[in-house]
Amino acid sequence: MNRWLLLVMLACAPAFAFGQTLECSYKVVSRGSTRSDVSRLCGDPVDVVQKTIYHDLSGGTSNVVATTTVEVHLEMWTYNFGPTKLMQRIWFEDGVVVKIESLDYGY
Repeated sequence: MNRWLLLVMLACAPAFAFGQTLECSYKVVSRGSTRSDVSRLCGDPVDVVQKTIYHDLSGGTSNVVATTTVEVHLEMWTYNFGPTKLMQRIWFEDGVVVKIESLDYGY
């Protein structure tokens, strides 16, 4: 019986690694969702952190004469769903979800 459970868990592992989703209002929020979608489905976050980062598009090659730098607006929204559920942090780049991570239990 334990081997069966282990095989099922191993078979599902890739889905867990790439399955960064969050359910709000019986709808799924995932990579590619917009900031307005998340706000409409999940409500207001308890914390918002905004940053501007710069990506160098030179590709790391040393023989490039000129590099191109792109400005990206990064936001991290934190949701607290109470003490019986894990808090969630949603990362947006230019208003689109790029990462969802689970944190500790809420308060």
